[in-house]
Amino acid sequence: MMTSPDNKGYVPRISQLDSLFLNNEAYSMIKTQLLSAVKYTGQSFVTKLEPEIDALLQYVVLKYTIEKGRSSVGQQLLYIKYEDTVTTQRLRNYVLVLVLGKWIRHRVGFITYSATKNENIKEATGHIVNVIEIVYKAIEVINLLVFLYKGSYPSFLERVFGLRHVSSDPESVRKISYEYFTRELLWHGFAELLAFILPLINLQYFHSIVRKLVPSLSEENSEPSDDSGPTFVLQTTCVVCNSHPILPHSFGCQHLACYFCIHSSYSSDPSFTCPLCGHQIENKVQIVPA
Repeated sequence: MMTSPDNKGYVPRISQLDSLFLNNEAYSMIKTQLLSAVKYTGQSFVTKLEPEIDALLQYVVLKYTIEKGRSSVGQQLLYIKYEDTVTTQRLRNYVLVLVLGKWIRHRVGFITYSATKNENIKEATGHIVNVIEIVYKAIEVINLLVFLYKGSYPSFLERVFGLRHVSSDPESVRKISYEYFTRELLWHGFAELLAFILPLINLQYFHSIVRKLVPSLSEENSEPSDDSGPTFVLQTTCVVCNSHPILPHSFGCQHLACYFCIHSSYSSDPSFTCPLCGHQIENKVQIVPA
């Protein structure tokens, strides 16, 4: 039977999914603060023991939220908790499986390498782990579809342990207004439009126009051109990016540019001209190493 808003302790699907995302964000913030606290003491040991640190930190967070308070950080923010009928032992087992499962997934290769030197066993173990991970992800997808239909157990492990979400404050059930949905849809539509249009705009062309309209200091200080060709000195900069040229190339005038800068500029705009002297590249053959 599908969950109805009239049921006692009803929790909207969006709130249950958001609680999972908030849990990940909260853990990421705690881990970031931990790493910033030890960044001046060297992080070599943190890198080597990262799976163990992750497991310990996650266990502490889950122990004092789910096991002690019957709700995670994200659930507390959205006024959600697990049913009162769920025993503390079941919550403790859920936390252990969740933490140990992630730790084993990261350390299975190291454990196998330390336990045996047989390459066939290592290869078979790696293959088995990959199959298990693929099957688990497939089960998670199926569980998500069932959750969207029935409205309970957003994760597979919660379904296994029978951890149903209920509202900790039935009077403050989260409601999503029509205005909120409209604003979000408009914003995401505008963002997708920008992501589609921006790659089609020749930014280098407009950059060249701005460079021509706004004289640069290098143009004012540049020496008169002669027929001796471009000269590369310590103070030479790329006419496109104004940085020290990487793999400097000339293109028919007294100025130089990076290999990538001049080739990308000419490819995006065949009428590209030197921003300093206005020289136009007649043919790609003119672009040669300096």
